[in-house]
Amino acid sequence: MFTLIRWDSPIYRETLALRNQVLKASAGKPFLTKSAVEEKHDIHLVVKKEDRVVGTLLLHPCDSNCIQIKQVALSPDFQGQGLGKKLIVYAEQVARNLNYATIFLTGRKQAWGFYEKLGYGSLMEAYQEDELLLKVFKKHMLDIRHFVNQRELKTNG
Repeated sequence: MFTLIRWDSPIYRETLALRNQVLKASAGKPFLTKSAVEEKHDIHLVVKKEDRVVGTLLLHPCDSNCIQIKQVALSPDFQGQGLGKKLIVYAEQVARNLNYATIFLTGRKQAWGFYEKLGYGSLMEAYQEDELLLKVFKKHMLDIRHFVNQRELKTNG
């Protein structure tokens, strides 16, 4: 089940444990011990299976046209089942519904091929952050369907 959740809810706190397991531990970063105030206005998405959170990500609005995917974490027990792809597609759908034109993310080296297969293009050369090799990826969200109801594309006859 894919759903949106509220910041600082019990399910949100469950996502912190998953993010600690999947992201923080592998990067050698301090674990999250409480709700991150800087995420209060982000859009929080989760995927639940067997009554537990097995995937999560955040959508962070940058401006009225651009939104960032952050903190993508999928339980190792559920990797390789297509849930990561479905979670990203769900995030894109949410972003499209909110009329964002561009979506971007920073991906770890092991995920570069995954994001490229989903249509994300690399914006810059890879860079090192602590123990991680990272790249920034971008995807344009708008397509012709966005403009169907706008006056410019209506015909006169």
